[in-house]
Amino acid sequence: MLRAHAGFPLALFVLLPLLLGACGVKAATPETRDLAHLAALPLAAGERLRVVATTSIVGDVVGRIGGNAIELTTLMGSGADPHTYVARPSDSAAVHDAHVLFSNGAGLEEGMSELILDSSGGAVHVSLSDSLPLLVAAHGGGAQQPGTGEAAGQPNPHVWFDVRNILAWTKTVLGTLSTLDPAHGSSYRANADAFAQELEDLDAWILEQVAILPQANRRLVTNHETMGYFARRYDFELVGAVYPLSPSSEPSARDLAALEEAIRLHGLRVLFTEGTVSPVLADQVARDTGVRLVPLYTESLGPPGSGAESYISMMRYDVHAIVAALQSVPGLR
Repeated sequence: MLRAHAGFPLALFVLLPLLLGACGVKAATPETRDLAHLAALPLAAGERLRVVATTSIVGDVVGRIGGNAIELTTLMGSGADPHTYVARPSDSAAVHDAHVLFSNGAGLEEGMSELILDSSGGAVHVSLSDSLPLLVAAHGGGAQQPGTGEAAGQPNPHVWFDVRNILAWTKTVLGTLSTLDPAHGSSYRANADAFAQELEDLDAWILEQVAILPQANRRLVTNHETMGYFARRYDFELVGAVYPLSPSSEPSARDLAALEEAIRLHGLRVLFTEGTVSPVLADQVARDTGVRLVPLYTESLGPPGSGAESYISMMRYDVHAIVAALQSVPGLR
C-alpha cells in the first residue's frame, strides 16, 4: 500500500491510475492534482530532491527543469519499449527511495504497475498526461481514426508528439518540484522558462517544416500507432498502422490486408518504423506493397551519436526524416 509523506494528504497524490491498466486497456479516470495543497519536504542540508522518471523522454523533460538541484533516476534507457518493459530490482529500490515519481501515464508504462504498487515508499506520484486531452486510437492495423478522450476506445499515450503537450508537462513538473523543494524554486523557474522558450521555437519550426509539404503528401502510415498527436497538431492524415496502441497485440491477417489495401488506395510509398518495435510485420507490408521503410525515434530517445539524444533533438530528427521522405514521394493520390 502506498504511504504518504508527512504533511501530504494521500488523496492529493497522483497515484498513476493510468499505469494500473496496460496500454490498450481501459484506464481509470485520473485523480485531480492540486499542488496548492502540497507541502515542502523537510530536506536535510545539502540533500537533493530524489526524482524518478519512467521513460527517457520523461527523464529528459524533468532533467531540463530540475537541473543540478535534483538527483534524477530514469528507469528506461535508450531503446527501451515502455509497453513491454520489465522492472529490474534496481528500479524497485529507486522508486522506493524517491521523493517524487514522474510518468507519462495514459496507460503507457504497462509493465510497471506492480512496481508502483509494491515498491513505493511514499513518493509523490505525478502522471504527466492525466490532464491532457487524450486521443483514442482505433484497434487493429487498418486506418486509424483519432478521436477525443470522451470517445469509446483506448487512450493513445504518445502525447509527446504534440510539442504543446510537453509545454503542459513543463508547467506540471515546475509546479511539483517548486512545491516540494521551494529552496530551489528560482532555479526551477529559470530552467523551465528557458526550456519553454525552446519548446515554443521547436513548435514553430515544425510548423514551418511541414508547410513545405503539399497537403496531398501529408499522409502517414506507421509500424506502431504513435503519431496521432503529431497528426492532429501538424495537420497530417493517419492512413494506418501495422500495430495498434500496444505492439504486444498482434494485428490479424484481416487488419494487415486492410492496411495494405489502404496503402495501395492512397498510393503511399513510405512506412515509418521505430527501433523499439519489431520490424518483422512492417517488412512484410513493405514486400507486399513496395513501400520504403523509414526509421524514426518514437518512444525512446536515441543513443549517443544518434542525433536524437534529447526530446528536442529527437523531434527535429523525426521531422527532418518525415519531411524528406514525403517530399520525395511521387504520384500520391
